[in-house]
Amino acid sequence: MQKISVFWFRRDLRLEDNRGLQEALRGPFPVLPIFIFDENIIAELEADDPRITFIHRTLLSLSRAIKESSGGLLCQKGIPLEVWKTLPEQFNIAEVYANEDYEPYALERDREIESLLASRGIPFHLFKDQVIFAKNDVLKNDNTPYTVFTPYKNKWISKLQENPIGFVKVPLPDHFAGLSFPFPSLEELGFKRSVIKVPEYDLDNLDNYQKIRDYPALDGTSHLSVHLRFGTVSIRRIVSQIAGNEVFLNELIWREFFMQVLYHYPEVVGSNFRKKFDALDWINDPQDFEKWQQGQTGFPLVDAGMR
Repeated sequence: MQKISVFWFRRDLRLEDNRGLQEALRGPFPVLPIFIFDENIIAELEADDPRITFIHRTLLSLSRAIKESSGGLLCQKGIPLEVWKTLPEQFNIAEVYANEDYEPYALERDREIESLLASRGIPFHLFKDQVIFAKNDVLKNDNTPYTVFTPYKNKWISKLQENPIGFVKVPLPDHFAGLSFPFPSLEELGFKRSVIKVPEYDLDNLDNYQKIRDYPALDGTSHLSVHLRFGTVSIRRIVSQIAGNEVFLNELIWREFFMQVLYHYPEVVGSNFRKKFDALDWINDPQDFEKWQQGQTGFPLVDAGMR
């Protein structure tokens, strides 16, 4: 079998301005892109979860685009560690490329897979892609992480001014491995199509964003969050595109602030960031909960939102 590199799609479902994919395609070996529907995650989802429909539709488009470059996208379903145990038996893998993920589960997953690949002599290359600044890129002067947004934002902006980022649409090298695979249907994955459609993001009306974003009755948001979450658009492209819009840039910085909080303080997944709130006496009244579910709390904004 020919030696190949593998690029592992995760939260970066695009060909354009994809750092890890670009590095893989510049490498010495033809590239096999893969995606794994992670059973550790999807096992908890409803059969018609709209995120799965969105991911599946995006992967189908990716698969067609890669096919046009004489390649193929391999979609697998399973526990990632178990899938990676079998892939070196099916292919002659020289290197593996992926983009970094900063959530506690993802960090542990990647450590396990890096160890597995290392035991087989396969390097695992990770690249920063889903954020402008990650990990220890933005720290206080004493090299500790920020826990308050405004000083973090100010440092973030100053670092961006020192090192401006640019979005350049680089043509992908025609360096995919000439392999083809059947693309699984939603039903084959154990899901069905959701009636909820994820809207396309819209940056055309950002001039009014500051004025209308806080009015629930208006469709005044960008619809960008899910696209950044799954990487259907590059954060570098967005930051380059909204240059000068301070309010919207602040929202993107909030995203990175909480991602670095999660990276440095992974315990926030299951506990309060501020420990003083651990002693908060929560009211757990089943009847109140039922009223909330039915949109009958008596608070018009809350009830309208629920309905």
